[in-house]
Amino acid sequence: MGAGRLAPADAYYAGRGQLGNVDRGLRLLRHLVDGNSNDYEAWWRIARSENYLGRKAPDDRTAAREFEAGVEAGRKAVALEPNRVEGHFWLGANYGLLAETEGWLKGLRLVDTVRNEMEVVIRLDANYEQSAGQRSLARLYYRAPFFKGGDKQRSIALLQDCLKHHPRDSFAMLYLADDYLAVGRRDEARDMLDRILNLCCDPDYGPELEDNQQEARARLRDEFRTGK
Repeated sequence: MGAGRLAPADAYYAGRGQLGNVDRGLRLLRHLVDGNSNDYEAWWRIARSENYLGRKAPDDRTAAREFEAGVEAGRKAVALEPNRVEGHFWLGANYGLLAETEGWLKGLRLVDTVRNEMEVVIRLDANYEQSAGQRSLARLYYRAPFFKGGDKQRSIALLQDCLKHHPRDSFAMLYLADDYLAVGRRDEARDMLDRILNLCCDPDYGPELEDNQQEARARLRDEFRTGK
């Protein structure tokens, strides 16, 4: 029965390449929690959907609003099931992107929160969403200033480890390319960007792969003056 009530929302999220599907699924999930505020499965899915909408938002103000809604849903999920990985991951992911959207100074206050959530994710299920906890932690080390624990070499090591376990993860490849560029390893960065473009369609992460391929093309154009 549990899977059945969530199946329509999951189907809409699977079709997230069309953004309207995410809105439709989110409305179904909101209806579920209106009827039962203790519905963990719906709350973490709401946090996931708000995260996706925030990443697709047309401006920072709209994105911040989506991420804040994702944080609220993630908090409720974690409060209901503190030992389940989904709530912690999507809570941390929304906090992380909210930090980026708010800018450098305001984002600093969330660095420790994001780090703590991703460390919990790794402890609960290191392989969740293609080692997304470790990948997100690596991104934090890339973005954070040194006095908040920033460490690009540590970020590189974490991402290389992610790719050993999930060699087709386009997020890890893109983040690793950024790290390589930041430390002057340009040949390796270009190779990583080319690898992203050579990936075949992913049935589980197709929209994300398409976005990351667009980002890879932009990096190649801006950093290496290629026409890909």
